[in-house]
Amino acid sequence: MSVPASGPESVPIRLLVVEDSELDFDLLTAVLARDGPPLRAERVEDEAGMREALERARVDAVLTDHNMPHFDSFAALKLAKAADPDLPVLVVSGEMSEDLAVAALHAGADDFILKSRLFRVGPALTRSLQAAAQRRAGRAAAAALADSEARLRELTRHLESAKEEERRRIAGEIHDDIGSMLTALRFETVALAKQMRQRGLDAPRLPLMLDLIGQLMAASHRIQHNLRPPVLDAGLVAALQWLVSSFAARTGVQARFESNREDVPLAPDGSVALYRAAQEALANVSKHAHAQQVVVQLFVSSAEVSLEVSDNGIGCDPRMLRSSPGFGLRALLERARGLGGWAEVSSTPKGGASVMISIPVRTDAAVPRENEGANLA
Repeated sequence: MSVPASGPESVPIRLLVVEDSELDFDLLTAVLARDGPPLRAERVEDEAGMREALERARVDAVLTDHNMPHFDSFAALKLAKAADPDLPVLVVSGEMSEDLAVAALHAGADDFILKSRLFRVGPALTRSLQAAAQRRAGRAAAAALADSEARLRELTRHLESAKEEERRRIAGEIHDDIGSMLTALRFETVALAKQMRQRGLDAPRLPLMLDLIGQLMAASHRIQHNLRPPVLDAGLVAALQWLVSSFAARTGVQARFESNREDVPLAPDGSVALYRAAQEALANVSKHAHAQQVVVQLFVSSAEVSLEVSDNGIGCDPRMLRSSPGFGLRALLERARGLGGWAEVSSTPKGGASVMISIPVRTDAAVPRENEGANLA
């Protein structure tokens, strides 16, 4: 809200004055008419009148006397802030008390003015209206930012789901089309080699061709597993156990997997998110960490499922993680938030690194009985 500028075409400020003395009300409005912006003032004397006025029409600011027969400024402050937390409230009092002024400001008053110094009312009202406009603008900006972040998280979740679906489709096509053709090619090559031997013909390159076909089939299976590991259908624990074992065999890094349960109460998108987090973290270890040991731990509680991947590698400066995390790690953080969880990456130079992601358990799944201390490595 912008504060109306003074002038004949200005929109009057709607001012609610809580005052039991009509004479004081007339004096106050006269001072404001002379020194302050144009206004339309209404006087009420008690809680019922103030409540009715706040419900009936928009109010830009409240001026309240401190001490009245059946009402006081603290009650008026509470009522005004309940109606609008950003509504400016100025307390006007005939009592000169520093403790009272401090108490009023702590209770939410924008200013405390003595009746003997009413010349301060106009400037104080203008400042309070400006401060209220800034508060409302700040709240609106914060709400817009929160809405934008929520939409971004939803978009991220949708994109991740679409990406997983595309991976599943491509893995299926590799299996059904490329895999079947490679299998047929291998059979035909084996048959050709047999025919060549039966005819007494030398074909020294056929074994090499068979070896290349075998490598192609192995690469095809590896790509299928990376795109959509069939082991995920057996559950998250089995998938992570397979992933860690494969990582150790491929890199030579000592790696172990631990879990406190064998069954994980997560929806499919949650299980895939944790699996991809482990996959990304292990890929970073193999590329950058120069580690000798990696530990992957899965912990299931009644409220959330947490995955931690830690290594004893060279680590890095934590300020680098805060300022420019890699795209994969940033996607990991956003994916966790999109599922209502959180993620954290920590590291110290020569102190290794740790990636942790935690997401809520599936609310419609029964939580299985704990198998505390189970080591599934």
